[in-house]
Amino acid sequence: MELRHLQYFIAVCKHLHFTKAAESLGIAQPTLSQQIQVLEQEINTPLFERVGKKVLLTEAGEILLKYSLRVFDTLEQAETDISQLKGLERGHVKIAYLGSYLAMETVVAFHQRFPNIQISVEQLSTDLIRHKLLQNELDFGVVFLPLADRELESIPLYNETLAVIASRTHAMAQQRGITLEQLREVPLILMSKKYMIRQMFDQACQEKGYDFTPIIELNEMDDLREMVEKNVGVSVLPSLYVRSVSRRIIKAIPLADVPIKRTIGIVYRKGRFMSVAALALRQEVERFFAQLK
Repeated sequence: MELRHLQYFIAVCKHLHFTKAAESLGIAQPTLSQQIQVLEQEINTPLFERVGKKVLLTEAGEILLKYSLRVFDTLEQAETDISQLKGLERGHVKIAYLGSYLAMETVVAFHQRFPNIQISVEQLSTDLIRHKLLQNELDFGVVFLPLADRELESIPLYNETLAVIASRTHAMAQQRGITLEQLREVPLILMSKKYMIRQMFDQACQEKGYDFTPIIELNEMDDLREMVEKNVGVSVLPSLYVRSVSRRIIKAIPLADVPIKRTIGIVYRKGRFMSVAALALRQEVERFFAQLK
């Protein structure tokens, strides 16, 4: 069984589409199909089911995928071990955060200390971070805890509080605290319901018997912040996000009657080897959040 065949097999599993997989590999689709057939003949069992235009993994295919990922992960870890003979003069760390406001300070600080380490940073949802960790595509992620998965380990870092965000020219910006009752009196701009920030806010409101209908729903915090800056309305966002935005045009005001908190933490796959570079960046993240307590 050749590594090349396993590489082709993993690409088809990733895309579940032979043409797209061939494009990602830079080969012709007939060549890819032929090589997959060679692999299937070698193990004497079909790896994919073709149902119309859909491509599905067989049970044998799922088993081979699990072990194929382990093979390439082991090879990558071997390369990492060898590269670490030179310490932190080289290396590649792959991480993911739920929001860029959680990442930039630590990434910049780490790069300044170790400029030769390559860092790949993605902003992903919790589900995508979990998926990539389980596929060994990330060294670690920073998410909201708890993240229940027996294949993952977690390290709590910081308890963050959601706060009302308003323009400094808004009347609410002068208050020390704002109640949910007061929020009913102003236009509210919120993240869409698929985001945990919104879900946490909605749950807190329901527990208190409130039901808010925002005038605008958005998918990006930065877009929401711009609306607040223009005094279109007020919002509810993580107070840490406001800290990361080095502008003085907006202000975070605590929620007086319903403190909404969430725990930020590091997650990584159990048993996965972590390079010296990845461990160093993880420690940088831990130091960053420790100074916020």
